[in-house]
Amino acid sequence: MIKKINIYHHAINLNNNNMKKIILVLCIMLAFNFKAQKMEITSAVIALDKHNDLESAVKWIDIADTKINNGATLKPKFLSKFNHYKGLIYLKRYQKNIESPDSFGFLNIATNSFIEDSKVDASFSKKSASQLKNCAYFIQDRAYNDYENKNYESALEKFSLAISVNSSPSIQKVDTFNMYNASLMAYQCEKYDESAMWSKSLIELDPADERFHKRLIDAYDKMGNSDLQLEAIKTARKSVPKSKDIIFSEVNFYLASGDNELLLESLDNAVMSDPDNPILHLVLGNTYNQIGNFEKSKSSFENAISLDPKYFDAYNNLASLYLDQTIDLIEKKNALSYKQKTQFEKYKKQINSLYSKALPHLEKCLEIDSNNLSIVTALKEIYYKLDMAKKSVEMKKLQDSLTQEN
Repeated sequence: MIKKINIYHHAINLNNNNMKKIILVLCIMLAFNFKAQKMEITSAVIALDKHNDLESAVKWIDIADTKINNGATLKPKFLSKFNHYKGLIYLKRYQKNIESPDSFGFLNIATNSFIEDSKVDASFSKKSASQLKNCAYFIQDRAYNDYENKNYESALEKFSLAISVNSSPSIQKVDTFNMYNASLMAYQCEKYDESAMWSKSLIELDPADERFHKRLIDAYDKMGNSDLQLEAIKTARKSVPKSKDIIFSEVNFYLASGDNELLLESLDNAVMSDPDNPILHLVLGNTYNQIGNFEKSKSSFENAISLDPKYFDAYNNLASLYLDQTIDLIEKKNALSYKQKTQFEKYKKQINSLYSKALPHLEKCLEIDSNNLSIVTALKEIYYKLDMAKKSVEMKKLQDSLTQEN
């Protein structure tokens, strides 16, 4: 019996010794594996920092990366160092190959590495957070390149990525600049719901910026949702009551709906709430012109001028009221036969009368903006039609001078 017990204890001792050996071997292997990874990271750092050898740095950091992806672990300190230097190496790789269309993948790797490191409070995290701002700038820059090449979908993806990077915990920036760019790109590639999403977010952040309201109104217009469009217009009118673009959006909405009564009611209310706003009188004048009410249109433009004597658009639109009336008369005059001299002179007299009425308003436009080529060209023609040859020649010289400058 005693012999059996001794044999049993002996077997247990053997098993314990074997387990100890296995554990010892595993510890040695883990220690060797950790040391190997540490060496590879160190080799990557030395290649980058001391030898400026980017190719070797990429090789060593990729070997370490493969081992980590296969289950190898690192202590927080070395994991931070790995992520930071992986980011640095791939950021430099991106900068070296920046002209290559395929290089954006390197920037993505760098960005993700810095994000991973900046999430934790480790030795390199603050440096990674700083580099992350550079990544956001480079992403934004590539988005602009895509926009200039009319690759709107790719630009949208990159602007969205820049927003995401800037909003990360380590930066915490509300990137309204790129949010607006994203809304523009979404609109350009006909993703109107996404354009509306960005625009609504922007309005929540800054309801006083008319651009954000305009983007939302236009997106709803393209989506064909008139209820949301009208709601967006009403919100915009309250938030930015003096915005000319928003007022025109409201005007165009009611014009498209064919409801002139509501259109004029809206504009009249706007004028009553802000009677000293020349923009409102200008828009009211344009609206009356669109529905064919010459006298009220003329009166509205004159009111705008009385409030702002240097209001270029008001003078220009007032001149256009008279010039628009010449179009039908010119067509009728040109359709006459050479025998219809009496009718020809009648039309000519009417046309010249309208030119004379438009003339002082165009001259005022030139006084306000002496380099406006369109006004100079119109004046040259009208002076010529009214037999004012000297002034017509003056305008011709000014026209030639402005054309050369442009």
